[in-house]
Formats: sequence, structure tokens, C-alpha cells
Amino acid sequence: MCLMRLPDGELRLKIEKLASSLQFPLNKLFVVDGSTRSSHSNAYMYGFCKNKRIVLYDTLIQQCKDEEEIVAVIAHELGHWKLNHTMFTFVAVQILSFSQFGGYTLVRNSKDLFQSFGFDTQPVLIGLFLFQHTVMPLQRVVSFALNLVSRAFEFQEENLSAMNTDPWYSAYHYSHPPLVERLAAIDEPDKKTD
Repeated sequence: MCLMRLPDGELRLKIEKLASSLQFPLNKLFVVDGSTRSSHSNAYMYGFCKNKRIVLYDTLIQQCKDEEEIVAVIAHELGHWKLNHTMFTFVAVQILSFSQFGGYTLVRNSKDLFQSFGFDTQPVLIGLFLFQHTVMPLQRVVSFALNLVSRAFEFQEENLSAMNTDPWYSAYHYSHPPLVERLAAIDEPDKKTD
């Protein structure tokens, strides 16, 4: 995929104005040619401190009716930044990685673990394999919890997944709620006032 600078024009000005209004330290705006790989349309941000960039998929530009829709998608992504969702996710992944490495170091020298699976020696690769399979149920629970958190963050962005799936299947497998759940969430405040 190739990154290109977003050309000057009305879209660029609107995105820069939005970023400025949220005090997002936008440094550069790019377009990526994602259409060569998929029809997925979205945008993302990257960078640290005062050196942040926004990248738009070319499919997003092609699929949106007008610039306002594109700016709305950017606003959604900037909302993640403003509400510290990206920082939460980053910290959660670091904690999980540290926990996995720490957990492995606790069991890598466990003769009982290796012997319970029929090994007289303790090869590192076998130890890692045994550890991964031993903690797999816990990883499933953590994955489910992270999906629930991610879904709580996601109730306004267009998602190209299945429109109406079983709620339990959706909660376990999808990090973004399907369209039917998003529409129900939009209607929820109206139901409370009735």
C-alpha cells in the first residue's frame, strides 16, 4: 500500500479545521490506496506527541457521498483519541504482553509441567507451546472482555460486517457492533424520554 499526501482542497481544509477544534496535533494528512487489497473503508491516526498523522483509505473517499461524510468518519476516529480510547487500548495491549511474558517465565522452568505432558527435558520451544495452550482459555476470556470494551467505544462508525447477527455471537467475535445494535443504541434515548 502506498501513502500519498492528501491534495489541497476543501476536504483537507475541513479535516484540518476539525483537528484544530479538538486540539489534535495534526502534522500530515495522507491517502492510502487500500482499494488494491479490499473494499474496506476507514481512516486511522498514528504518531506520538505533537507529530500525529491522519490516513484516509481511498475507498473511504470513493464510497462517501460527500466531504461531510468523510469528515464524520474522521470525527469518529478523533473521538477515540479525544476520549483516550487509543491510549487505553495501547496500555491494555502492553499489560497483556507483559503478563504473557511474565507468566511464561514463571512456568518455563517447571519440571512438573513438562513431565505432565511426557517430556523428560525442558526445550524452550516446547515450553512456550505448552504455556500457550495452557493459558488459551484465559486468553479467550480476555479477548471477549476487550471486544466488549471496543464495542462500547464503537457506536457511530459504519461497519461493513454482517448486519444482523446473534447478539452473543456478535459480542464474542466482533469488536464493532453490527448495524442493528447501532441503530437500537441511537433509538435508546428516545425510548427513555417516552
